[in-house]
Amino acid sequence: MAIKIIEATAGPVASQLMEIGAIKLNYEKPFTWSSGWKSPIYCDNRLSLSYPLVRSYIKQALAQAVRENFGAASVVAGVATAGIPQGALVADELLLPFAYVRPKPKDHGMENLIEGRITVGQSVNGGVAQATANTNGSNGTAGQPTVFGGTTLANG
Repeated sequence: MAIKIIEATAGPVASQLMEIGAIKLNYEKPFTWSSGWKSPIYCDNRLSLSYPLVRSYIKQALAQAVRENFGAASVVAGVATAGIPQGALVADELLLPFAYVRPKPKDHGMENLIEGRITVGQSVNGGVAQATANTNGSNGTAGQPTVFGGTTLANG
């Protein structure tokens, strides 16, 4: 599934991220992403959390993108770790439940791979933040449809 870019918000979101210093460029010494990829561009989406007006705008823009790309979702799922705060903000904006997917099950407690409640048959938007602008799978779970317990987490 191709994600539709919302032109009316793409530029303003990029501008705001640049204004707060979240977007870094270094073609001489590329950044290494958690996937191992080298890139001259790095976007620290988490930095937006420290700027309430930017955070709110991005939350609303992401919520609109979810509405336009996924329609009738019944839960928002983020990918650990960067997708957790942005995903929770989007779920709050859409008045939907939130869950997140770990890169691998915990080795203690309940040994959960998914934190939160996702039930069979729910329509899930996966990888709300982390997978949107980088490797689309830097932790091994975000770039492909993932099925757990009969629930499909769609590409994000």
